[in-house]
Amino acid sequence: MNRRLLSVLLAAALGCGGSQSAGVTPQELATTPEAAVRNFMQAVADSNITRMGQFWGSASGPATVTRQPADYQDRLVVTQAYLRQSPFRLLRTDPLPNQADRRAVQVEFDRVDLDGKRCTRAVPITVLNAGKHGWIVTGLDLNQVGTPGRSCSVTRSGT
Repeated sequence: MNRRLLSVLLAAALGCGGSQSAGVTPQELATTPEAAVRNFMQAVADSNITRMGQFWGSASGPATVTRQPADYQDRLVVTQAYLRQSPFRLLRTDPLPNQADRRAVQVEFDRVDLDGKRCTRAVPITVLNAGKHGWIVTGLDLNQVGTPGRSCSVTRSGT
């Protein structure tokens, strides 16, 4: 993604960051891997970067709590740009070998490219049980979802 596009995406998303609540209430904790993905994707749909950070992070906890990585807000802005207006469907949840606290939730994304061509991509989203913080999203390869504004047939490898 070029710098100019990234700058525009960052400015747009920061301008619509949603509510600035301090954290997730006990009633809102994701008690299942699937709930973590649904909560995260709802925050994406709402253009709520703060809320996205409540359901994304590391084993230490949600990004809004740990403030890590240091550029977590920028990462979430880019993630929101890739995923907004992408209908999704949860397909299945698989355990990860030798990682009892993690699951791979297979998510099907339905995209339409600039030419109006529809494409569907199944992408694993890694979630982890962050203890008192519930289940949170910890890994998602945006390259597998597809770059906004590009043909569905164009894929990038690496990165």
